[in-house]
Amino acid sequence: MNNPLVLASKEIYLRLVHSVSKKSKIKNNKIVFLLSFPSASQLALQTLFDNFSEKLVICYTKSSKELASYYQKNGCLTYNIDDLPVLLKDIVPMVTNSQLVFCDNYFAFLAGINFQARTKVVQLWHANGAIKTFGLAAAYTKNVSRKDRQRYLEVYKKFTHYVVSSQKMANIFAKNYRQKINDLSFGYLPTDFYFDKDWMQNAKKMFRDTFSTKKKVALYVPTYRENKVTIPLNFSHLANQLGDEWQVLVKAHPHDSNLYQQVKDESKIIANFNDLDLAQILPSVDCLITDYSSIPFEYSLANPEGEMVFFCFDYEQYHKEVGIEEGFKDWAPGPIVTTQEELISAIQCPFMQDFTSFNQMWNEYVQGDACKQLVRWVEKAYDN
Repeated sequence: MNNPLVLASKEIYLRLVHSVSKKSKIKNNKIVFLLSFPSASQLALQTLFDNFSEKLVICYTKSSKELASYYQKNGCLTYNIDDLPVLLKDIVPMVTNSQLVFCDNYFAFLAGINFQARTKVVQLWHANGAIKTFGLAAAYTKNVSRKDRQRYLEVYKKFTHYVVSSQKMANIFAKNYRQKINDLSFGYLPTDFYFDKDWMQNAKKMFRDTFSTKKKVALYVPTYRENKVTIPLNFSHLANQLGDEWQVLVKAHPHDSNLYQQVKDESKIIANFNDLDLAQILPSVDCLITDYSSIPFEYSLANPEGEMVFFCFDYEQYHKEVGIEEGFKDWAPGPIVTTQEELISAIQCPFMQDFTSFNQMWNEYVQGDACKQLVRWVEKAYDN
């Protein structure tokens, strides 16, 4: 149900943003990075900082404060998007008149920005593929008001370019955002790691040093669910059934305290990763267990010899409430199971998996040089 007070507050918020933006006329040469996904955006930020530190400004959400603070300590200007006075006084005028704006997500205030014609707004996104639907294709948008949908569209219209890993992902953006896509076919920037032999060797060494296991590694990393859901797995039973051959790791989403509580006291399950991020873990994973997460699109590069199992215990409900991209059951590069027994069987009796066609579909443009391509593109944007 649409709350009239909430709708009214959104209208006032965007009117304030639009009023300030309309009055802002002073051009600047800044590169503004709108940050909300620190793990996905860290490489892009570092690349821009290494090459354009004098131009870079970071505008962050509260969940990204730690990463933004690192760059602030190294001389980069940072502003908190969630602070309304700061947004109106500092961020809106600067974003309105900047030459380049990078986004790693949807940012509602962009709907009210009156950009100059020269400004390029680049959607980096936080994944190189999609299983669950988003934007106007998501099932939950059917229940929002007409004004909400219009606001979504106003944000989507602001993006001038999209960094993508494949034509398929470009098509998904076009469908979900109902926009013509001007794509930058660099590949998803974090995939560069998996083409760096030194980085890969170091990641595997860090994994061995941290966990000291010679067992096969099964990693369970489900997508984040807005509604609190108890995962229907008996993790103690799962570990016992897999026996001494497998070490089970469970990576809960940072906002999913429910799953972490399920596994934190399980003696045979590893749920504490000692500051290793997911990218550093994936090359050492023999079997990835997931569902509607975007992690498979990276795992297929991080360990081409590995296997995937999709534990979709709530497939029909999730499809109804959120949405799943068309053809998922056809192109999923591994079995889709719905019960614990099926999951155990799929791990213990794997069939030969080949990620070649999957990568051709989703990592079509990925060559390991996305960061270099981005830098060249930014330099060209300033030369012009």
